[in-house]
Parts: sequence; structure tokens; C-alpha cells
Amino acid sequence: MRSIREVLRGNLLVFTLGDVMRQLSMFITFPFFSLYIQALGGNMIAIGLVNSLLPFAALFLYPIAGSIADKYSRVKIIVVVGFISAALHIIYMLAPDWRALAVGNMLMGVIALAFPAMNSLMADSLPPGRRGVGYSLWRVFPAAAGILAPYIGGYLITMLGVERAMRGLYALTVVMTLGITVMTHKFLREPETRDGGGSSTGGTLRVLSDSYREMFEVLRWMPRSLKAFSVMLILSFFFNSVTAPYWVVYGVEEIGLSELQWGTVLLIAAVVNVALLIPAGMIVDRFDLKKVLALSLALSAAPVFLFPFSRGLMDTALMFVAVTVANTFLMSGAPTFMAHSVPSERRGRAMAALGQGMLFVNTRGGSGGPGMGAILTIPSVLGALMGGFIYSYDPKLPWLLLAAFLLLNAGIATVFIKIPESGTGKRH
Repeated sequence: MRSIREVLRGNLLVFTLGDVMRQLSMFITFPFFSLYIQALGGNMIAIGLVNSLLPFAALFLYPIAGSIADKYSRVKIIVVVGFISAALHIIYMLAPDWRALAVGNMLMGVIALAFPAMNSLMADSLPPGRRGVGYSLWRVFPAAAGILAPYIGGYLITMLGVERAMRGLYALTVVMTLGITVMTHKFLREPETRDGGGSSTGGTLRVLSDSYREMFEVLRWMPRSLKAFSVMLILSFFFNSVTAPYWVVYGVEEIGLSELQWGTVLLIAAVVNVALLIPAGMIVDRFDLKKVLALSLALSAAPVFLFPFSRGLMDTALMFVAVTVANTFLMSGAPTFMAHSVPSERRGRAMAALGQGMLFVNTRGGSGGPGMGAILTIPSVLGALMGGFIYSYDPKLPWLLLAAFLLLNAGIATVFIKIPESGTGKRH
């Protein structure tokens, strides 16, 4: 308990409380967003299109986000974007048809401006030897608070219908996002090693040109191991984008589950995730991180491959438990590798390119987020656009492809990944 108190304080505590509030509002909507698009008149192709627009918009903002995260107050960036996000969620609440959701998702790309600042501030706030536990703690309390979130979403949709329930949940998201932003403004702090003052020379055009140039400089700087990791991330984001919007669609339309049963499956997975997060973080800190990543990726392939052959609630729940066990280690291990591999002075720009370093299988839907980065937006856009066509051709095919490339990623991790001994991001 003492070690947990030593890590769970300051900025980590603020981020954790904010994610607890998101679990109780915004994250309830993610697993059912595709059903909302359908309820507002969208088809399978529309689902892919809507989900592609947020990363598409973010593509043009990530280099700028990384540059300003290294030069200006990260706290101020997070606060300003928080207020914008609250306002944009009103579009989701009032959307008359699926096209309005498409507009909302494209405008929501602006939240990419906050992600490198958030990721860098988090990495700076965690001691190098405790990052695995730190990232687990960041997730375990929100995950615990959100255990019932998907079940609540499924229950509300069953009782009220998809459209009414989702509009109410987005209204709650607006209020919660405002609350999170006010809390962030009051309690989040810049590390003592940076003043966050920033400087602006040459005006807006100079900032834009410098931002893109600096991001490509970071890409050239990356050690071989980090470049291999970036390939793994590209494959992960592409195939997650192919499948993520359609988990719930396949579960409801092909397996025959109700929305409430789908929420129950996610509830069971959430319980497993919460139970394993802290032990997983400790294992990540104490054992060979390379082996943890490779083994977790390989083990996740089997349940992903078997998912489209599920025949009921029990089958689906077992598959999700297996995926969740592997995901739990990836959620702690991949960001820890990223934080170890990049020095603090490069983190804003590196994380603008690669995100936080997220390799887990996305079973709950939703696009973007702190795990996203500039070079990951293109595979995310292409995956989302192709996902609708692939699913329409053969509903089983997205998961068979994802399983194959999970095995490929496990192989890349085994052959190419090397963990920096000092955790300072030096080349090896």
C-alpha cells in the first residue's frame, strides 16, 4: 500500500480521477457508437467512414501538438482542449442523422492537440523504475469505477432504445467533461524541470513549419528498436480500426446477443482487467519486458481468431476474458517501453508521432485517444474506411486478419525489440 501511495499522487492522481469520471460518462458510449450510427440511418460503410474522420483530422494536428507540448505549458494545452471537447460533444447529443456524427467526429480531431501533452506529462510524472505500476494504477481505478459502465449502457439502450439512451449519455458526457477540465485546471502541475513558458518566434506559419520539421527529425532520430515498435503500432492501429467498430455489430447481428448481453460480456472483461492490472504492472517492472510484450501479443491471437465462431453468450464471454488477460499486460508493458525509450526532452514530439505506445486489442470501439499519434492516423483512417467493405464482404474476415497480424507483431517483438537498460531512451 505504501508503494501505491508513493506513485498515486500529484499529476497521476489528477489524471486517474479524470478517467474515473470519463468511465462513468463518455466511455459508456464507446461500445455502442456503431449502433447509434445505425439508429441515425447509417450503414456498414457509414460506420467505417464516421470512425475514419477523427484520426483523419488529427493527422494534420499531431505534429503541431508535439511541438507545442515541448515548448509551452502542457497543463494549459490540456485545459483549453478540454473545454473545446465539452462543447463538441453537444453535436453528438443533438445529431439529427449520421452525417452530423461524421461532422462531430471530424471536429473532435482537435483533441489530438492535448494528447502529446498528456502523455509527456504522465511519463515525466512517473519514476523510471515504477512506470509499469504507474501505468497500471492509472488504469485500474478508472477500470474499477467503469466495471458497470458497458452494462449500464446496454441496459439503458434495452429500456430506452439506442437513440434516446445515447443522447442522454452524451448530455452526461458534456457535464462530466466540463467537470474534469475544471479539476485539471485547478490541480494539474507542470514538472519542476520545465517552466512551460514557451516562446513564439516567427508567427503561426513558423510554428507550423517547425512543428512538421521537428517531428520528422524525431522519426530520423529513433533507434532501430523504436522503429520496429512503430511498425508494430502501425499494424496494430490498422487492424484494430478494421475491427473495432464492428465487435458490437457482429455480436448483436451475427452471434445474436442482445445489447444487454453485450454489456454483460464487457462487464465480465472489465472485472478481469481490474483484477489483473496491478499484478501485470508489477510483472512488467520486474521481468523481461520484451518477453512480456511478445507473449501477450501471441496469446491474444487465439481468442481473436475464435471470436467470429462464437455461438452464444458463454462462448463470447470466454473469448473476451482471454483477450482481456493479454490486453492487461500490453496496457502496462507497451507504454512502459515507450517511456523508457524516449528521453523527456523528446517525448512531446515522439509521442505526437507514435502516441503513448498502445498495442492492445480494441474491443470497445472508439477512435483516437492518447494512444494515437501522427504516423498512426493514416493506418487508422485506411483501416476504418476498409473495415466496412471487408465486413460487408465477409463478416468473419476482419478478426481473422487481426489474429494473423497479432502473431506477426509477436514475431517482430521477439526479433527486433530491445529494452534500454537505463530507461533513458539511449540507443542500444
